[in-house]
Amino acid sequence: MRPLIALVLLSSSSLAWAGQELARGAVIDNVACQSGQGQGYALYLPSRYSADRKWPILYAFDSGARGRLPVERFKDAAERLGVIVAGSNNSRNGPMEISRAAASAMLQDTQARFAIDPARVYVTGFSGGARVATGIALVLKGQVAGVIAFGAGFPQGLAPSAPLPFAFFGAAGTDDFNYPELRQLDDTLERIGARHRLEIFAGPHDWPPERVCAHALDWMELAAARSVARDGSAAFLDEMFAQAMVEAAGDESAGRPYEAFQRYAALAKDFAGLRDVSTCEQKARQLDKSREVRQLLADLKDSVDRQAALEARFVQVARESRAGQDGARATLDLSAAIGSLLKQADAPRQSADRMAARRTLVSAWVVLSEAGVGDLARNDFAQAAVCFRAMTMIRPENIGAHYNLACASARCGNRKEAIEALRRAVANGFTDVAQLKTDPDLDSLRSEPAFRLIVEALEKG
Repeated sequence: MRPLIALVLLSSSSLAWAGQELARGAVIDNVACQSGQGQGYALYLPSRYSADRKWPILYAFDSGARGRLPVERFKDAAERLGVIVAGSNNSRNGPMEISRAAASAMLQDTQARFAIDPARVYVTGFSGGARVATGIALVLKGQVAGVIAFGAGFPQGLAPSAPLPFAFFGAAGTDDFNYPELRQLDDTLERIGARHRLEIFAGPHDWPPERVCAHALDWMELAAARSVARDGSAAFLDEMFAQAMVEAAGDESAGRPYEAFQRYAALAKDFAGLRDVSTCEQKARQLDKSREVRQLLADLKDSVDRQAALEARFVQVARESRAGQDGARATLDLSAAIGSLLKQADAPRQSADRMAARRTLVSAWVVLSEAGVGDLARNDFAQAAVCFRAMTMIRPENIGAHYNLACASARCGNRKEAIEALRRAVANGFTDVAQLKTDPDLDSLRSEPAFRLIVEALEKG
């Protein structure tokens, strides 16, 4: 892997940046990097931040350059723990060079501006951003204390090996199509003796709720407290242990037995040798025997195999539909496959089948999106229309799917479908009049009265 950046000590020439005032205790949407080139990051400085001492920092990488989103999710925990959070506004899925430049600019800028504890540098990311975060930790061996990875793990083609130079906290939603990857990775990390933790939450392929982000940051600071003696460590551990026990008890009393089971089991493991964990161990054993926890554990395990089977079946249907010449038949075949998945995904009760179907719909979306964009690039507009048509079934509210369908259909000469797709894109929130007027994919619609009505309506607001 090509090096991303190098963490270095501040030079005398950069000390001026450390004196520049930035708001504390509030999320700043964008801090422009001194390196320029449009690089910037969202920032949260704890309200008590001062350059008089060194502070831990968490660098965040989103799959879509949404720097503020992870900063928002972590800010409450960061305020409580005293951690700086910086989220890149440039790193995104796509060519690695984009994320490489974003990471380099953000790390260098924050080191110049702030007093950072080099022993407590953490990185986090979601989906492709998680792979960026893990890649940074691998490149900067020994300079990153921990990785918090949501919805994905290591970069493609790289696997963990002992000794892993950083702690790893992974998390995935029950409906995340990358859940099997995170589960398998957790097993690998256990096998090689790495410091690791996996948390499962109810949800899709997305940044997790704030409470899961807080658990992750707590866990990182706990690992730091165990490995580096510092003033106030005993009080910090007491506070963290007590708070986690209260939260676990709250999950239990609120009828969230699986969440409580995870918390008690994690406490028993993380605080072993530091505090009396006998109550945690007892609670975890009791909950592990409960019907609700045993059922969910069984469903999570079964859902992995069922997801693999559903994905294989969908890929087969998609491949066969693309191999044929009949666009109508291809659409029908894909519609039937998606309809079956949607029915399973909408089941009222949590089950292995429902989780597998929901994950497969996300992976199907990715497959169709990549194929459709490729078809557009090759001017195979009929095949692209098949893909985007299927995507509108999976996510009827998605603006991009309807707009891309309009473009592909217009190129195919199917003006009626193109107009209807544009109407749906607008109904879902599309407002870019300039794009409608200039996009060459829509040239065949310019003379259509219905197209002009759409444009006029958007211009009127």
